[in-house]
Amino acid sequence: MSTVTQVTINFAELRQCVSISEEQLLELVAEGILTPEAGTLPEEWRFASTSVSLVHKAERLHRDLTVEWADIPLVLGLLEEVEQLKAENAYLKQRLGRFLQDEQS
Repeated sequence: MSTVTQVTINFAELRQCVSISEEQLLELVAEGILTPEAGTLPEEWRFASTSVSLVHKAERLHRDLTVEWADIPLVLGLLEEVEQLKAENAYLKQRLGRFLQDEQS
């Protein structure tokens, strides 16, 4: 049986990885865009390593599309839902294709 290890990074490491200011990162946490996995104070916070890509997405939405920080959780949720719907659509198209092939046989 294999075990998946969750890699975490601290606040300072996350800040270095994403190259944004401490204030911006604190705002992401305050807005609920980013949630620490552990710790109660910024110097104790631990984040999932996937937080790096999440911060990059949030920052791009804010910078390129001028989405307000408070609206980013909604936008990210909608983007995730679109991806899930695309995957479901592809799966259903595949099943439909098999069904049509079986029907023609």
